[in-house]
Amino acid sequence: MGEKKSDKGKKFLRSAIVVVCSAFAGSAAQIFVMIPNGLTSGGLPGIVRIITHFMPWNYSLVYYCFGMAVVALVYFTLGWKDVQKIIALSIAYPVIMYGMEQVDFCLLSHKDPFLASVLVGVLYGAATGIGYIDGFSSGGTDSIARVIKFRLMKHVPIGRIMLFLDGSVIVMSAFVFDRNVAFYALITVFITSKITESILLGISGVQVSVAVITNEPQLLVDFVMHEMHRGVTTYTSTGEYTKTERRSVQIICSPRESLQIKSFLAEHDEHAFVTVTKLSSVWGLGRGFSDIHEVDNN
Repeated sequence: MGEKKSDKGKKFLRSAIVVVCSAFAGSAAQIFVMIPNGLTSGGLPGIVRIITHFMPWNYSLVYYCFGMAVVALVYFTLGWKDVQKIIALSIAYPVIMYGMEQVDFCLLSHKDPFLASVLVGVLYGAATGIGYIDGFSSGGTDSIARVIKFRLMKHVPIGRIMLFLDGSVIVMSAFVFDRNVAFYALITVFITSKITESILLGISGVQVSVAVITNEPQLLVDFVMHEMHRGVTTYTSTGEYTKTERRSVQIICSPRESLQIKSFLAEHDEHAFVTVTKLSSVWGLGRGFSDIHEVDNN
């Protein structure tokens, strides 16, 4: 029992560190770089920038209000499990932002829109990637996209819905601010996506094979295919001790994606049996795989 409490304490501490680091990087991107350089972005930061441009309200307060609105929307449409993924960062972000607003500081020594747009993308991408690894989200357009997909567009990929939402915010920014600001926002969104992807997939390109025996195989298959956008192989395995046949699941993915699978199983089937094997190379069609035509046979 004491060991379980210790494990829970370690898990809580890890989650707290992830939330603080993610919120700090994301808040710094907005308060110390984006706003002082007169820039904007897609998603929730872009929406808040547009509102505070017309209304002289506190940025972190408006961000908090919108964050709580997204929490409520997700709760009433997707349920408590999805709210758990966004509520921590939805609270941490505005709290840290408010503290940063009390400091008269700009990360760049003088205004440089291009450098600032790149830096915002790097910081915000790092913040998003760090949060995603441990299953956290800031409750921005990704959460809204999940709601739209669940309620209105079940057959449309979440990525496309997010692209439309972020694109719409950037187009509005072109009219509210100017076209240059909108183009800088495109640079920011592009770099954010690339940094996030690098963190989630692993910069090294190493792949692992994850074999899972679980009581919830279909839930895991749906998660891997529709949320992680990875291929899945299933097969029937027999436990020699119990002589029970069960459907097993195999996924080839990056080490960081294997952590997403671990977090999913910890929530849905803590008794699952999982083996993770590092692969020297993977040939074929797939994210992070080597092109079979480019393999050197020597």
